[in-house]
Amino acid sequence: MATYTFIDSNRLIGRERAPIEIVNRGESSFKADLLELYEGIQADRTAMLAQVRELQLAAQLLLAVEAGRIAAASPGDDRVAALAAGSLTIVDRVAMLDAEVDYAAVRVPMVRKTEALLQGRITDDANRAAGAVTVTLADERGVPIEGVPPAVVDDAGYYAIVVPAEVAAEVGADRKLSLVVSHGTDRVPAGVAPLTLGAGAVKVQDVRLPAASLDTLKFGVPTQHDAGTARIVSPKAAGKRGAAT
Repeated sequence: MATYTFIDSNRLIGRERAPIEIVNRGESSFKADLLELYEGIQADRTAMLAQVRELQLAAQLLLAVEAGRIAAASPGDDRVAALAAGSLTIVDRVAMLDAEVDYAAVRVPMVRKTEALLQGRITDDANRAAGAVTVTLADERGVPIEGVPPAVVDDAGYYAIVVPAEVAAEVGADRKLSLVVSHGTDRVPAGVAPLTLGAGAVKVQDVRLPAASLDTLKFGVPTQHDAGTARIVSPKAAGKRGAAT
């Protein structure tokens, strides 16, 4: 019997965070146990990313103070420029950590073998989340597939469309599908190659919207990651957490 122990930052025993042990209780509760385990790992990951971010900010402050001290004593010292460059590097690194914290909040749904899952990110040309858009699974003509709920992207630009078993069986593995991105009543084609989704399929489809499409959707790109070109790892690199069960 496998177990995993993590620290839940929201639960305290006295002044200490409470350890939580997750146990694999067998086939009957496997899915629930696996989801709980994943939640625990992601909570640990988020906490560690936050700690690293705080350490980076502390280091940036120390570099700035040291650069100021040296500049006051010797304005022409080469170390001042080196410390300033190091400080800017840390600022970029913090922006990347902010992006990774956003991605750590992503929760990939688990699907049954009779269902299908299409997931990915909707971004602009700079790989930033494109905004509060809705993603709809459609046929080749852009007509929504009945019985498949559209997905609203999260703060990281992530979407997940779950195709119910009866629709996956009807669509089959050969029918060509497409994606439509919308914001209110405005909609644009995702501009991706035709998709196929049969029962049990778990696929990743990232979409980068050009400026013209963003203009059509009538909203600006969020600026929370404007400091540098923050990179968020694609779901492809996150492992097969959405694998069919």
